[in-house]
Amino acid sequence: MFIKSYFISILLAMLLWWIIVWGQIGNFTNSSQWVADVYKYKDTIKISSPKIVIVAGSNGLFGIDSKKLSKAFGYPVLNDCVNAGIELVPILSHAKRVIKERDIIIMALEYPLYNYDGEAGEQMIDYLYAREPSILKELKFLEQFWIFWHISYNRIYRGYFDGEDKKNLKGVYGVHNINKDGDQIKTDKKYQTNQMKLELEIADKNPETYGKEYNQNSLGWKYLKEFISWCDKRKVKVIFIPSTLMDNPYYHKNKKENWYYKNFSKIAKSKGLNYIGEPFDYMYNKSLYFNTNFHLNNIGRKIRTEQIIKDLVGVEDTFKHLNNRIK
Repeated sequence: MFIKSYFISILLAMLLWWIIVWGQIGNFTNSSQWVADVYKYKDTIKISSPKIVIVAGSNGLFGIDSKKLSKAFGYPVLNDCVNAGIELVPILSHAKRVIKERDIIIMALEYPLYNYDGEAGEQMIDYLYAREPSILKELKFLEQFWIFWHISYNRIYRGYFDGEDKKNLKGVYGVHNINKDGDQIKTDKKYQTNQMKLELEIADKNPETYGKEYNQNSLGWKYLKEFISWCDKRKVKVIFIPSTLMDNPYYHKNKKENWYYKNFSKIAKSKGLNYIGEPFDYMYNKSLYFNTNFHLNNIGRKIRTEQIIKDLVGVEDTFKHLNNRIK
């Protein structure tokens, strides 16, 4: 009798949790506002195809000069980068909305996105439930199960009581700091606050450990293969390039980290990715970053964009594809 009552109590608790979580799906949260705003804005940018589309998180938002790329390649460029915090599947899902037949995609993904293994973080959970619940069906069952059971009490509360869809027009992040190509603006030194400088100092003292965290069998690789297959059917060429990351002696001295960055290009190619460039070429001094170890300032953006052009100019097949796209 006790066991029966125990299991009934569990089932009732699960049902109650399901009702509570389900009841706030689609309700807006303030924390997801700026990402939603920027994606909505980028959906409205009118750029004719064939075009180049840049896909990544905020390292691409801050770190690529679309006009400079367009001038170098002779085709319009759309910067579709927003925030790596929402993780791989939502980024790829949105990219599919703006990609047209025979476009070229430059994937400048942050390293954690390759390592995505189905355990959604707080930003991804927040964004999907508040702004893009339809993307949930693109996830594997276990990913959906993880999200359902790992949404926090605080996030549920905000889902019920935040309630507004009001554009964020203050601070660094938001549509007010995005140009007509989709690039972040106002990243000059004069816009850098003391708090931003402090954040860079903290990042410098706490280097990333992506080499240690590397998972050769992560779900991320599988999602990327599916995305490439989707692009192939539409005659869309996909090129992967390194993310930028603030350089640190740790990445050169630590065996795991050094091996990871020295071999990442080979790893990506072994997974079937058309990967061009070397990670260490995209790591720069702290003075070239704006407010995080992924966000370049305007000078860093110029240097990084020139590196991209240099790497892609040396790839004959890229230009063959560009020249033949409208035939």
